[in-house]
Amino acid sequence: MSEIVWTESAIDDLNRHYDFIKLNNPDAASRAVQAIVSSSESLQQNPRRGAIVDEIAGLRKFLVSFGKYGFIIHYVILEDDIVILRVYHGRENRPR
Repeated sequence: MSEIVWTESAIDDLNRHYDFIKLNNPDAASRAVQAIVSSSESLQQNPRRGAIVDEIAGLRKFLVSFGKYGFIIHYVILEDDIVILRVYHGRENRPR
């Protein structure tokens, strides 16, 4: 089975989203991070289910349902690892 590897940028994104949501709702901030992490772990079963963003670079995105806009996980598959590169809020500017 594939291993999930989080880059420092992706961990920073998780912390940034948590801190932002926590300002208004600490419980929702915890649930958001849980939703993102459990969704990333679900990629172990089928890593190719995320949509292709850049075929040449191997970049994929996976949508995480949470609230009105959710989150987008950007990741690549490297041999047996799924590398989580970034985590964006659904309304945040990001690479397409």
